[in-house]
Amino acid sequence: MKPNKIHIVTLNVPYPADYGGVIDIFYKIKALYELGLKIELHCFQYGRDKAEKLEEYCESVHYYTRNILWKHLLSTTPFIVKTRSNKELLENLLKDDAPILFEGLHSCYFLNHQQLAKRIKLVRAHNIESDYYQALAKSESKFLDKLYLYSEYLKIKKFEKKVAFSDAILSISQNDYRYFNKLGNSVYIKAFHPDTSIHCKEGLGDYALYHGNLSVAENENSALFLIQKVFSKLDFPLVIAGYAPNKKLRKEVAKHSHIRLVESPEESILERMIQKAQMHVLPTMQATGIKLKLLKSLHNGRHCIVNNEMIAETGLEQITQLANSPKEWISKINELEEKAFTQADIQNRKEVLKEFKSSTEAQKIITLIESLT
Repeated sequence: MKPNKIHIVTLNVPYPADYGGVIDIFYKIKALYELGLKIELHCFQYGRDKAEKLEEYCESVHYYTRNILWKHLLSTTPFIVKTRSNKELLENLLKDDAPILFEGLHSCYFLNHQQLAKRIKLVRAHNIESDYYQALAKSESKFLDKLYLYSEYLKIKKFEKKVAFSDAILSISQNDYRYFNKLGNSVYIKAFHPDTSIHCKEGLGDYALYHGNLSVAENENSALFLIQKVFSKLDFPLVIAGYAPNKKLRKEVAKHSHIRLVESPEESILERMIQKAQMHVLPTMQATGIKLKLLKSLHNGRHCIVNNEMIAETGLEQITQLANSPKEWISKINELEEKAFTQADIQNRKEVLKEFKSSTEAQKIITLIESLT
């Protein structure tokens, strides 16, 4: 039987324009709504305002405050999960028997609650959270932050086993699919994103672009790698754009006249920057999930240079350029800086990216729920 309603529990308020995986949540909501599903949305509000846009797609939107008490750091439950243990959420979930989609491990505090034992429950895995936190701990230089991240990694590694209480785990990549299939019923559901068509420009652009949430250590380290190991050896201009860069990154950018930092650009400005770039330089230090900034760049930009960790098992290998060592990055940038982006390149993008269609992935979720009813 086709479901007519679903509860979606999110780790934060999803916006249509975002720097990270919350994009996946917003456009999943939109795609499910467009296929006729009524959505009761439950958002943990953390450093974000309410989003009126959500009311266009949701029957109702509930906002909850994270219960951030420092004593939760001593809990055996991960801090990111424990602080979302809001009893009002449980009460609202119990008002009917509609399926529940928990977005990310962060939202899964009530996943194995006995009062929800008979409900259809899905978990969206945006990445392998334990791997992500382990990598964050390795990247972090401040001792107390490193200690917190490593402690979270250990707790998350243990808590991840609880996804077995769900009926299915919606994995965002093939690598994640294999990992979670050892813990429960894993289903490969590709990333949801705003782009349904290609907006790439032909010809030549003006600079190389790296964009991302610069408050995340992994992204900061990727930007520092590009500056220190690659573009410090080149004259080609580099623009780094993203949310909340720290003092260290600003200081490093200031050393180079051909490198520019754009802090927290509005979405419309970022889109123009993506379209004007000659190339997108997108290294990552960890192969977790799929990077939505890569999909955004492929739908809207010219040449994309990536490393193995960024592209592994995404199905996007044939429309990207590969570089791993600093020497390879320098060589690839030199090769592409005067190479025009052609209509043939755009057609190739269209052919490959048609596999990443939000309506198709939303229908897979609905079909999955029907099979579990």
